[in-house]
Amino acid sequence: MAKDSKTRGFFRLVADLPRELSDLVRAEIRLLQSEFAGKLRAAGIGIGWVTLGVTLVSMFLTMLVVALILGLAEFMPAWAAALTVGAGALVGGIAFIAIGVASIRKGFTPFESVDQIAKDFRNLGKGTTSGK
Repeated sequence: MAKDSKTRGFFRLVADLPRELSDLVRAEIRLLQSEFAGKLRAAGIGIGWVTLGVTLVSMFLTMLVVALILGLAEFMPAWAAALTVGAGALVGGIAFIAIGVASIRKGFTPFESVDQIAKDFRNLGKGTTSGK
């Protein structure tokens, strides 16, 4: 009788294997979707920072260029004042754009769930599974 229950347990495990594997794949897909949503959110924030940087640079150049050039023109030739103001605006704009690009890159790091799915399939061939 004990042997019969062990055999029945083995066959039940074999019969449950497709369902268990299906549940594992569904869980990994849900995790991937969750991670992907987080990555897109981070990219959206980065794009927002880039947009903010470009907008502020444009506003700065539009509203303050003339005033700065005229102010500096009191101490140096007008062309030198214009070059000085332009260089300052360029440096500020590049700084904001660099912050935004860094934020976008940080949002697109590799997915942990893709690595976990690959590990699960490798372990499936070995007869073991690992979960988080």
